[in-house]
Amino acid sequence: MYKFLPKSKNYLLLISIFVLFSVGKSFALETNTAFSLQLKDNIGNAGDIVTYKDGQYSISAEKYDTQMFGVIVDKPITSLEDINLTDYKLVSSFGEAVLNVSNRDGEIKEGDYITSSDIPGVGVRANESGQILGIALEDYSPSNSEDIGQILVFVDIKTSFIDKKISKNLLEILKTSLTSPFMTPIEALRYLLAILTVFASFVIGFSSFGKITGTSVEALGRNPMAGNSIRRVVIFNFVLTVIIMAVGLAIAYFVLVL
Repeated sequence: MYKFLPKSKNYLLLISIFVLFSVGKSFALETNTAFSLQLKDNIGNAGDIVTYKDGQYSISAEKYDTQMFGVIVDKPITSLEDINLTDYKLVSSFGEAVLNVSNRDGEIKEGDYITSSDIPGVGVRANESGQILGIALEDYSPSNSEDIGQILVFVDIKTSFIDKKISKNLLEILKTSLTSPFMTPIEALRYLLAILTVFASFVIGFSSFGKITGTSVEALGRNPMAGNSIRRVVIFNFVLTVIIMAVGLAIAYFVLVL
């Protein structure tokens, strides 16, 4: 018969498992596994941002590039290399990496979101919502704004909200995000939930308003004297419909940013 450990030993076992899990998780987050990729014309240097377009990998030269894949690295902790490739670059899509950056769009501070730019391979500070490469782990403020330097970043490619204008950005970000070919299952689930929430709120709002409006028109035809009361009901339901749709948009927004 299986014998349970004494309570004190159970607690020690649980604590040990928790510590090992935490250490393993931290190591996994800090480990950047790079993959060997053949870039267009074999162009690219360590620290350049790589994108995937028209069926091939190349150096990104577009602001808020929706198809960013990763960063070229020199000495990754681990790498998976295709022995059939003769000329290739090692590219990391997640974890710490050294990135070529410019302060063209503002000085970069630790914790700022970093995105691609129209300077081939070079990252800049993200000042608006869109696709980001990751988060700056160092400051960068050269005396000359034209200089290209290097900083350590945590690469985690995703779509993010920088400003908070829901009405302007929510649908645009959803559209931009869904065009990206590289999305984790969790990110995909978040966008799916946001889309379903917006769709449901609009369907519920319009269907309830349409039903109440139709009933009110029939009631007005049967009893014209009750016109004022019916109009108040219609206005109330219109306001309620707007509130329902606004709540749906707000929920979708928080699903994306939290």
